[in-house]
Amino acid sequence: MTAFADTTQRDPLAVFAAERGRLRALAYRLLGSVAEAEDVLQDAWLRWSAVDAASVDSAAAFLTTVVTRLALDRLRSARAVRERYYGLWLPEPEVSPWDEEEDPSGSAPMAMMLLLERLAPDQRAVFVLREAMDLDYAEIAAILGKSAEACRQIMRRARSRLSEPSATSAAPEAGRKLAAAFAEASVRRDYAGIVALLSDDALWLSDGGGYTLTALNPIRGPDRIARFIIGVQRKKNTRFDFDPVRVNGGPGFLVRFAGAFMGVWALDIADGRVTRLYKIANPHKLTHVAPPADGQA
Repeated sequence: MTAFADTTQRDPLAVFAAERGRLRALAYRLLGSVAEAEDVLQDAWLRWSAVDAASVDSAAAFLTTVVTRLALDRLRSARAVRERYYGLWLPEPEVSPWDEEEDPSGSAPMAMMLLLERLAPDQRAVFVLREAMDLDYAEIAAILGKSAEACRQIMRRARSRLSEPSATSAAPEAGRKLAAAFAEASVRRDYAGIVALLSDDALWLSDGGGYTLTALNPIRGPDRIARFIIGVQRKKNTRFDFDPVRVNGGPGFLVRFAGAFMGVWALDIADGRVTRLYKIANPHKLTHVAPPADGQA
């Protein structure tokens, strides 16, 4: 069954607005960049507004094709830049308040976004269109200008590259409570408390992009992570302040250090413990994030 329905509403702006959430989710999954996803949507709107909507059988199919092709062009250009990136590269975080209703198009966990970086552009497009957008191979083939069988083969190669299972998600409230306990232990500089909340194979990943001082290499294991968190605070004789938010649908924080906004932290949680911590501190990846007001965190 096709995922695209015929368009019955012909007002271009209304049609685009109805599709916008799904298209943004598609562009973000393809690019790993909130800013670039928004740029792609702007370009897609300009193209859509120039089309006679009455001549298009399915606006959803048309817009999906435009967004996918625009995003692929950007992704192919971005790969060379990311290969020269200073330190670890992490996706731009999608940040929302905890009390805000989640986007029905869904969020892409940080762990999955990192896994997608393993894929070549065409593999990433086929995987996202199939798994996230729930399109059939005939629809994907039409979007990419390939045969359905070629898309099936690309999907098989993509799945073989994504051999690492994605992180399992904790129930939202359980994840939020564990994240709060982690923040409290970190502020108290409670070594035993931090270690108890981390899995045995916990991993810390930081992205400063060369613009902010941060760990260039992954930090592995609860002992090293706890010592790092405590050591940074002791060295500056100050503390972290954590403002809880959703990051890519999971628990995370807007973080201040010595009163200054320092970035976004995201947590992967499985079996009641933190398995991965992601710190996004590159200011160019945080332009869409409103820092907490003084005294909020």
